[in-house]
Amino acid sequence: MSGEEVRALFEAEVESGRINLHAGFERAAAALMAHTAFVDPRAVPAVFDALARALDVPPDARAEALAADLGFLATGSPAERTLPRPLWDAFWAIAAVMPQGPVDPLAFTASVVALGTHYDSDMLARSEAALFDWPCVVELLREPEVRMKTADLAGRAADSLGTALLTMLEAQGYDLEVIDADTVVLPGPYPAQNRTNRRILQLHDIWHLVAGYGFTGAGEVAISGFQLAQFGQNYSARFLATVATLLAFHAPPLAEPMLHVMLDGWRHGRATPPLIHTPWHRLLDQPIPAIRAELGIRPFESATTAMFEDLERAQKAA
Repeated sequence: MSGEEVRALFEAEVESGRINLHAGFERAAAALMAHTAFVDPRAVPAVFDALARALDVPPDARAEALAADLGFLATGSPAERTLPRPLWDAFWAIAAVMPQGPVDPLAFTASVVALGTHYDSDMLARSEAALFDWPCVVELLREPEVRMKTADLAGRAADSLGTALLTMLEAQGYDLEVIDADTVVLPGPYPAQNRTNRRILQLHDIWHLVAGYGFTGAGEVAISGFQLAQFGQNYSARFLATVATLLAFHAPPLAEPMLHVMLDGWRHGRATPPLIHTPWHRLLDQPIPAIRAELGIRPFESATTAMFEDLERAQKAA
């Protein structure tokens, strides 16, 4: 079967929700993630919970576990639809070929963000409706918007969140304004997407520090699972689906370990109280351990993520 034919089968599964569970768990997981990203974002909790449970059972029992949890796999999703051709073309421009050498994280992020420019009005409406399934997003929309600036972090105690964040930003060579929040605004009546998109630009690095995610390739993958579990962010579903597809198609030995990274982050996000509507600007003077205790945050732990991070450090040191 040619590469074009394989991709066409994958597209049909993603659009319909009728996933071939006998082509390998990693490929099925990638198709399911893409289904939640592009077709049925309201299915995110059910699909990712099912994937996390299936990953914990023996490999030969995973197809049965997914089938038991997700009835639409056999009959098709009620959200079934045909996706815009330009979206698929942009998706395969990222996922059809394994990158050679180090990946520029900002460039990869930008390419995944750009997939959203191919969403039609129906996809945008589905993404908007899905966000209202998350009570924390509804709560966020009730509150006035507060935007922190890099200048707000200066002059705080040495052990404070504000100082830790400023130190990290300076070490990485960027600031809270590295992406202009007003450039992520969608035209039209999409208050939940626009507010959460602006909000996570402010909070992503804070969550890295407070929730215990490393500033590494594996750390970025894991925190995407965390963010998705926190408030159903469509970008995170998009990112995870793209990475999962890339590895399932082109690096199968890495696909299952990376699914562990993704789903360890997902489990952590599910076990952590909602943080999107927390007034973080009021916590900048507090030490991170005190914030964790106050908000009930257990730092992220994942043996598989730690393994990838050790490999990354060794490669950089070589």
